[in-house]
Amino acid sequence: MAETRPIAADVGEEGGRVARRRAKVRQRILAVAEQLMVERGVDAVTIDEIAAAADIARRSFYHYFDSKHDVLVPIARSRTKALNRRVDRIVAKLDDPAQVMATAIRYTLRALPEDPLCCWFVLKSGLPQERLQEGVGESAMRDAMRGVEAGRFRIDNPEVIGLALAGAFISVLSAYVDGKLAEADLDDAAEHMLRMLGIEADEADEIAHRPLRRLRRSAA
Repeated sequence: MAETRPIAADVGEEGGRVARRRAKVRQRILAVAEQLMVERGVDAVTIDEIAAAADIARRSFYHYFDSKHDVLVPIARSRTKALNRRVDRIVAKLDDPAQVMATAIRYTLRALPEDPLCCWFVLKSGLPQERLQEGVGESAMRDAMRGVEAGRFRIDNPEVIGLALAGAFISVLSAYVDGKLAEADLDDAAEHMLRMLGIEADEADEIAHRPLRRLRRSAA
């Protein structure tokens, strides 16, 4: 008599295959969407083009994502976090919390506009302060708290200072992207953010205007 398998096992295996197949298609959609948007820009790419590149029907796209915005968010979040890791590797070599903070701010303000998807994520995907926190803000608050613990920064109200720093960062980034600020202004912005953290004006000016090497692109 042939051995029979429990129905529950068959259902479980089939469900697993379906889940794996869906995961592969979803990842393919994300991969082709990222490639298209990097090459042509966020606004120029349509859902039809993403579906065609992923070799699926347009209606199938909506089995995985509700809109182009829903595709963009995980892609851009991943790229922003990768940028944060690159900056973290650079500042990890520095000992002074004030230099760590200034260097991270200066690099990030320069690097975000060079990646349209990262820039979109922070400025245009909605709730910019929360988006900033998801990407580069995590390290910024960590570095600020380390500076407080080391006695380098003076912060009476961390929540207020965190919001003030995030707001200043977003405003400067937006103005730079719109062409209202020059690159040199980014270093002035870092100087003023250090002053918000309690660093004296002359020292903040010197730290924020030290020579800065170009941030190299690397694997995430």
